[in-house]
Amino acid sequence: MIKKMGIFFTSIFLLSVLFSVVSQFIFHLPYGWNIEATNSMYPLLKPGDLVFILPLMGKPYPHEIVAYKPPFLNFYVVHEVINVTKNGYITKGINNPTPDPWIVKPSWIKGFVPEIFGQPIVIPYVGNLITLIRGTTGYITAFIVLFAIYGISEIVDRKQLNLPARRRNRRKTVDPKILAITFLILSFAAFMILFSPHVIFTDLMWNSVQNAPFISRQFSNNLGAVPPNSMVPVTLSVNYHHFLLKIPLVILHSPSLKLQNYSEENITFLLYTSSQGLHSETVAIEVLPELLPVTVLNFLFSINPILPLVGEGTEISVIISIIVYAVMKKLS
Repeated sequence: MIKKMGIFFTSIFLLSVLFSVVSQFIFHLPYGWNIEATNSMYPLLKPGDLVFILPLMGKPYPHEIVAYKPPFLNFYVVHEVINVTKNGYITKGINNPTPDPWIVKPSWIKGFVPEIFGQPIVIPYVGNLITLIRGTTGYITAFIVLFAIYGISEIVDRKQLNLPARRRNRRKTVDPKILAITFLILSFAAFMILFSPHVIFTDLMWNSVQNAPFISRQFSNNLGAVPPNSMVPVTLSVNYHHFLLKIPLVILHSPSLKLQNYSEENITFLLYTSSQGLHSETVAIEVLPELLPVTVLNFLFSINPILPLVGEGTEISVIISIIVYAVMKKLS
């Protein structure tokens, strides 16, 4: 029964992935699984969540989460409808202080986020991993990792087939090697899922305006108006409890940001605001425990952001599998 349910839900998920690929890459519509990129809908939708979007039938109602695309933006916005007017809809990110600065026309709205018991359909954290493997190097790295996992699973299957029949039928006998390999794969996957949210990608924007107030800013996609040619403190909340491990930081593609200090709760940068006008930069920050030397992590991150995760995930999963193997060997 459990096996049949597993096959059923796996089939449903694979069909939803196929639906997503067809709608987004062929028809350029937001239906299916989408990566939440900002914290505007936090805590309902968190950055890195995979959010499921369905076609909207009829008119949206207040408090419904819709996906719309204005003609002046090249991406879809997923926000909540808070009011209905004769000209359209007022939408707002529940974590944003103000509504969106335009009236959303009905023709802009393409889909909505379905809810179950008041909660949207999401898969947490997985979007971070998908973001990491984008690009040629990332795809190659992901292919190598998947190929390695496939190879290990094949080795396990072949070893199971070669076991004597009498040993296979002894339910209480567990091969330490098979158990260690199982823990190797599971702990690697768990590490990747748990720590991928600490890899942050964002398109940072700010507008250097004369006589703008000089205040500390919260790290978000748009920092708003800042004074020109100044160093403005920017704070990023991480809420990371490092226990006995240090936290290395890597900043990629952001010459305007300089690391000032960091703690378990916050990271503080100094942003050089440049001359008057609108500015934008792509920023990548990775927050990981120091399981590998910082120089090694920096080198891996310069090649591709997924490699530090792979390296540390491999290290910790190998250690766990060795411990499991040693314990099971002692008990057998």
